[in-house]
Amino acid sequence: MKYEIMLRILFELMSKKCVKASYLAEKYEVSVRSIHRYINCLELAGVPIYTIRGNNGGFAIIDTFKFSSTFLTQQEFEQTIGALTAITSSVPNNDITNVINKLKSVIRNEYSGVNLKSGNLIIDAGPWGDTVGYKAKLNVLQKCIESNNNILIRYHDRNGEITERIIEPHVIVFKQGLWYVFAYCHLRNDFRFFKTGRIEQATILNQKFERKDISQQDLPLSFWQGDTTTQDVIFEIDKKCLSDIEEWLGIENITFKNGKHIAEVKLPFDNGLISKIISYGNGIKVISPISLRDEVINSAKAIIEKYNNK
Repeated sequence: MKYEIMLRILFELMSKKCVKASYLAEKYEVSVRSIHRYINCLELAGVPIYTIRGNNGGFAIIDTFKFSSTFLTQQEFEQTIGALTAITSSVPNNDITNVINKLKSVIRNEYSGVNLKSGNLIIDAGPWGDTVGYKAKLNVLQKCIESNNNILIRYHDRNGEITERIIEPHVIVFKQGLWYVFAYCHLRNDFRFFKTGRIEQATILNQKFERKDISQQDLPLSFWQGDTTTQDVIFEIDKKCLSDIEEWLGIENITFKNGKHIAEVKLPFDNGLISKIISYGNGIKVISPISLRDEVINSAKAIIEKYNNK
């Protein structure tokens, strides 16, 4: 544990101009005295650390210090390049491309005569049967994030409503196998997640927006937004649909109780949920809430009535 903390402190020093001992102590849950011991060990190992005095002082590392390229092994270089390449194949990014080229140049110089292996990580952004349309939308979104350009989109929401709205794209998010853009919506005057697959058209506008600092902690990744209400739901799942529903709800939300597979989750209560439940036929049963159960029954009756009316 000691050496792990020392290595993390070294990375902190290399990525920041100055780091306070109190900050490091709080972050790694050790005493300030221990931080001084770790700094001393790094100095004995040859890391050129110096102390900045005063209220804004702390520890710093000389700007010319850098790791040798052999800090990473050939395999680690290959894995890093493969992962970054997989990301840029779906969401083009000039900065990441530059990093890939720099890493490739290092590995070619350091491990001359060695060919890079093909990556074992592949990210395909589009749905089955898609050609280039889906990736083109992601490309447009990424360009506008980098250039701070507004986009006019034609969007289909989960309730079937189609709207045209101007958005300010800030972050592209990959969650639960789907791509989203987190953007400020001029129509709703608020930040929203927009599912890329629901964007019919995206047009880059000659309008700039002022980018706001958005971190991962600022993103509401655990909750639905807008007017959609959420509901605690309990399902009973038939074994024949278990695999598909595990992919939908997450295997961690499904337990085996009294000889039955039971799922307990929080879901958006809207027409999209009703359609999703019905798509599994008799492989899934709503236990609660009763209101959702009644909605599913009424929808099933409507389907039967539609087929009976020839």
